[in-house]
Order: sequence, then structure tokens, then C-alpha cells
Amino acid sequence: MDNKTLIALREDLVGELDAINLYQVHIDEIDDEEVKKVLAHIRDDEKEHVAELVKIIRKLDSSQEEKFQKEEL
Repeated sequence: MDNKTLIALREDLVGELDAINLYQVHIDEIDDEEVKKVLAHIRDDEKEHVAELVKIIRKLDSSQEEKFQKEEL
């Protein structure tokens, strides 16, 4: 597996996790329920992206997959 690809995927994963945290902070700070609903929807999309990235990383990086299996994930 190309390390450059895995590095890019992990950087993408970090970006998605940062986005989730940022949306959550905004949700917690905003009083407008309509805005909160929109931001929560976007945050949840980011969570799906995290799952997709983890799935492909597990497929491409056998040593990472071993760690997931060891932890029964």
C-alpha cells in the first residue's frame, strides 16, 4: 500500500473529526433550533464520513486492521 495514500486518508480523518467537534461546539452555543437542526444534520454527515474513511483505512492497512481486531472493533 502506498504510504502517501494512507497519510492522506488519515489527514482526511482528522479533518472530519475536527469538523464534528466544531459543529458540536456551535450546536451547543446556538439557541436557534432551526440552525441547531441544520448543524446537527451536517455533523452527522461528517460522522458518516469518519466511518467511511475508517473502513477504507482498515482495508488498505493490514497492521491497522490487526489493531482493530485485537480490540474487537
